[in-house]
Amino acid sequence: MDPYDITFKTWNKIAGLYEEYFMDLDLYDDTYNYFVDNLEGGSNLLELGCGPGNICRYLINKNPDLEILATDIAPNMLERVQKNVPSAKVRLLDARNLNQLQQTFDGIIAGFCIPYLSQNDCRKLMKDAFELLNSKGLFYFSFLEGDYSLSAYESGSSGDKTFVYYHSILFFEEELDKNNFKLLKHFKKDYKKRDGSSQLHHIFVARKQV
Repeated sequence: MDPYDITFKTWNKIAGLYEEYFMDLDLYDDTYNYFVDNLEGGSNLLELGCGPGNICRYLINKNPDLEILATDIAPNMLERVQKNVPSAKVRLLDARNLNQLQQTFDGIIAGFCIPYLSQNDCRKLMKDAFELLNSKGLFYFSFLEGDYSLSAYESGSSGDKTFVYYHSILFFEEELDKNNFKLLKHFKKDYKKRDGSSQLHHIFVARKQV
């Protein structure tokens, strides 16, 4: 079976567990604050891989004037967004198919999406993000740094598998440059996993150059 299909089915199955683990996690709040504080010219946002709505809820609580289209590949995740963030619009969408969207945005946020996309799909996402963003729009995304050849299936506490991709910092720096983005901020977060181990998460915030 295709690794994407297995990963997507896992996200749909564990939506409740994901909601329990992440809805109130405050580890990344300063990165979301930076993103919102540096938006220019509008408040229309697109979220990719929104999960149960944890990021979306935080952003709207910080700035109720934000208009957010929350997208995810898992219907069960979107059901939780509708419950947790009633003011958000939701849409079932694969992040590999952003060409289906017929509008532009002032900011795009992909908090937990990139680790499940291949290099080629990340390249496409960079190009799509540039096309979807308005002038001086912001692009926020997080990733797991590592050797791409070590990308593999990983199992969480539920025992269900997802295929996790590792990407180098240089890869994203080069892709941002190729697609006319300026990197504004690089955050590093030490995420403590439920099994006691830790994982370093990298967050880039970049601005579209015109």
